[in-house]
Amino acid sequence: MKIFLSHASESKALVRRLTEALPPHVSIWLDRDMMGPGHRFGPRIEAAIRRDCDFVLVFIDEHALVSDWVKRETALALQRQLALQRTYVLPVLLQDLGPRMTEIGIDPEEMLYLEATDHSDEGIAAAARTLADELFKHCSVLVETLRSADRRLMLDELVDELTEFKQAAFRWQASMGNSLAVLSANQAAFDHVRDSVAAYNAVCERFIARLGLHRDRITAAWRDRRSLCEDVRDVLASVENDVYRGAMFRLNEVIESIHRLDAAGGAPPEEIARLDAEKDALNDAARAALERMSKQVAELVGDLERELEP
Repeated sequence: MKIFLSHASESKALVRRLTEALPPHVSIWLDRDMMGPGHRFGPRIEAAIRRDCDFVLVFIDEHALVSDWVKRETALALQRQLALQRTYVLPVLLQDLGPRMTEIGIDPEEMLYLEATDHSDEGIAAAARTLADELFKHCSVLVETLRSADRRLMLDELVDELTEFKQAAFRWQASMGNSLAVLSANQAAFDHVRDSVAAYNAVCERFIARLGLHRDRITAAWRDRRSLCEDVRDVLASVENDVYRGAMFRLNEVIESIHRLDAAGGAPPEEIARLDAEKDALNDAARAALERMSKQVAELVGDLERELEP
């Protein structure tokens, strides 16, 4: 973790005392300590605040309130906080002048701040411990936020692939609405079925192979919700077994009937009627399975998304 210390130069010794006890994994950006010979002061400071640091500590006393540099650094840090949509600026009061923080753009009514107004050895030690605890708390929140972002990405990937599968499946199912007499004799109608099946198979070749990966990733990410993990396993198993290997696979029987009728040059009306009845039953079963899947997936995704809410 890297933190930027914004302070007036007159307070540098006190700021060092407050931060020297921070854990060794905390890297401190302390203006001239980070500047090499020939570096331009302004751009380096701005880059550190806008890009390089995880938090900015603003140490506030009478000197800071009149420092143009502290005001500029604070303004940049507040802009970065707004862009990040998380805590980025941690004000630290070195003197008891909380209401005057507004002079450098910090509203004490809207932002929590730390107090380090007792400059005795005991006071400094206590303030340093509080500062370390506060940084750890915000890092913990940041880690959880990143974890939620990772889970959001996992869920979005699953939803996108399920949506693509569902759309391709519905297109195939809908393409067989015509009578078998039409599907076996009308080239345009048959081409529509053929293209829909090809598109469905292409989607399934990618998607079905990844179902196990989706299941394992999501159940690991939501591992503290055991019942929800069971729902994930059940729904994804149903997608594969009840839909892909079940109702949708049985639609291949209709394709076989189309090929047989085409090869035979047709069939008596009563045979067409019987085959159409079988086709319609299989088609209705496929549509019902897809509708059940859509409902189950929507409910599951809703439950998973609620776990992402702060």
